[in-house]
Amino acid sequence: MEEDPFNPDYVEVDRVLEVSYCEDKDTGEVVYYLVKWCSLPYEDSTWELKGDVDQSKIEEFELLQAARPDSRRTERPPASLWKKRDQSREYRNSNVLRDYQLEGVNWLLFNWYNRRNCILADEMGLGKTIQSITFLEEIWRVGIRGPFLIIAPLSTIANWEREFRTWTHLNVIVYHGSMVSRQMLQQYEMYSRDTQGRVVRGTYKFHALITTFEMILGGCPELNTIEWRCVIIDEAHRLKNKNCKLLEGFKLMNLEHKVLLTGTPLQNTVEELFSLLHFLEPQSFPSENTFMLEFGDLKTEEQVQKLQAILKPMMLRRLKEDVEKKLAPKEETIIEVELTNIQKKYYRAILEKNFSFLSKGVGQANVPNLVNTMMELRKCCNHPYLFPVAAMEAPVLPNGSYDGNQLVKSSGKLTLLQKMLKKLKDEGHRVLIFSQMTKMLDLLEDFLE
Repeated sequence: MEEDPFNPDYVEVDRVLEVSYCEDKDTGEVVYYLVKWCSLPYEDSTWELKGDVDQSKIEEFELLQAARPDSRRTERPPASLWKKRDQSREYRNSNVLRDYQLEGVNWLLFNWYNRRNCILADEMGLGKTIQSITFLEEIWRVGIRGPFLIIAPLSTIANWEREFRTWTHLNVIVYHGSMVSRQMLQQYEMYSRDTQGRVVRGTYKFHALITTFEMILGGCPELNTIEWRCVIIDEAHRLKNKNCKLLEGFKLMNLEHKVLLTGTPLQNTVEELFSLLHFLEPQSFPSENTFMLEFGDLKTEEQVQKLQAILKPMMLRRLKEDVEKKLAPKEETIIEVELTNIQKKYYRAILEKNFSFLSKGVGQANVPNLVNTMMELRKCCNHPYLFPVAAMEAPVLPNGSYDGNQLVKSSGKLTLLQKMLKKLKDEGHRVLIFSQMTKMLDLLEDFLE
């Protein structure tokens, strides 16, 4: 039985949680740091010597520790202070918003200043996550230092955390995992403490906390006691059932401002829409019977227009075709690349090995064989090392990795790619490389290293 490959993230420092000093009779003071490792839960954190910990992570920890607890509450500015931004500011790592994303952030801010909860319902792929994160960054910049709550499906948690760290300087933590991990997070990451190590009520070390729907369903008293300045709920169409347990869980929480994200705001019925509206603005939409009496059977143009007028200030939805004209046009260029000698060798071998059924033509019984052969030929055109026999014969370095020169020379595509990447880098371009074969991505990783 093969062992799972070792994940290099396990030895990369994610966060420093605590520091400890002790005396050694021979060397004097020794400093240890409690380290949380990337892709591992808090309960797997370990104490490490200072010299073994990334200095930048130590500096991040010290910066957080130096922040003085401040329990003063900054009130939301009046609506009169809202100003539309005509140009995206430069966020962390020199990131900037696209025009339609800036429009979305302006809209979110306008609703926040006007104390109106809202739904960002852009079609999938338009960057609802980035718009939400930069919206939080903007209100942080006017003095609202959190805490902010993000609730999202488990499968998207890592992406949310990554985008926060890519776009902002907000201190973001992920509240998930076993009881032990959550207790460690509460102990080291959640609450500000005074010089005596005592929790300072109403102050927090983090700015944004990301958690899952399952955590809310399971009941989290420690989250219910916090006054959340803003909550962002991803995949909010999960709240479409007025009797769902999630809504009951949210009723126990103190949520000052609510933003729902969904790519499908109205999937089936008007009842589902009412559930979202009632959650956002229960005072404006108190009665389902009244709402359904007016909009339950949309037959007239007048009904539709009235419902649209209600939704317009509360919901923003753009489709890709709406903003496509603002995006740079996609240009597709197909470059034919000659096979290398080793690729020709394997290509010929595949054809000769399968000559018997290739000569029979395309019969129904022959289709699976033809499909398999086509896949083998595709692999050969990408790189011969995708075949185990070629990979075993490939020259390797003392550390076990492929010889870089031979890796490139064995593939016509990599030979061209090497030349293109050098030129594109010199011209300041950013490049995304795609492949439908995961093993080819592994070879590309070796090539890029």
